Amino acid sequence: MIYWGKDGTGKVPSFKRYKHLLKGGDGIVPNTWWPHDEVGHTDSAKKELNNVFPEGGAREFVTVKPTSLITRILQIATDKDSIILDSFAGSGTTAHAVAALNAEDGGNRRFVLVECEDYADSVTAERVRRVMRGGPTAKNAKLKAGYGGTFSYFQLGEALEKQAILDGEHLPSFEALAGYVYFTATGEQFDAGQIDRATGFIGESRNFDVFLIYVDDLEALKDLALTRTMAAGLPSISGKPKLVYAPTKYLDDDRLRELRIEFQQLPFEIYKRMDGRRGR
Repeated sequence: MIYWGKDGTGKVPSFKRYKHLLKGGDGIVPNTWWPHDEVGHTDSAKKELNNVFPEGGAREFVTVKPTSLITRILQIATDKDSIILDSFAGSGTTAHAVAALNAEDGGNRRFVLVECEDYADSVTAERVRRVMRGGPTAKNAKLKAGYGGTFSYFQLGEALEKQAILDGEHLPSFEALAGYVYFTATGEQFDAGQIDRATGFIGESRNFDVFLIYVDDLEALKDLALTRTMAAGLPSISGKPKLVYAPTKYLDDDRLRELRIEFQQLPFEIYKRMDGRRGR
């Protein structure tokens, strides 16, 4: 906390001010001048990216940000449990810096990257994959071994518009609604390959086997419900409790608990439309 000049021979002691935003108070107060020998430059960043893609898979990036620059920002603006959002992810420098800093200080920082260009998978996400698992041809020893960690890659499809749900002539398909309710209920990545239309199973989450009782025909849908027979016949995919989406149910809460079923109605817009049609 106290020092006597750079060489220790100062006649008057001075206090060293520590940055208190970081847990533990480690790190000195940052200044506003960041020279390239401390935070890097585009030339060093390009070489760093070429180290990740020795085959030249990221040639389109000519003004890459160095991870040392992003690391400086992370050290100032985050703690070890922060979530970092990069809305213009580019080559994935932010994720690279987060993974490297976590490996260095044992942090649990997480990141969310957003990229709309065609290289989102081939460069942005691929850089994250290589940084985490390591690259056998990387010159940097730490990058060669990999920084560890996991991430999920999502490609957004067409939006499920609520207006389309309200229009009885354009109910969403089973697959579209399955993806909507699964992600809404679990917050987890939806895999359409798990769907079994015969049983209504749409996926296994961390906590549930998820089912959807639904058809994209309004006349058939208005008479569809989770019955006692249907509920008892739902298969046990993983042994977890079942989360079942349906227009309505014909069994009481005690029976649901007995069968380890948590019932949820379909999105309100569909239910409201069905109810309106019944009243006609």
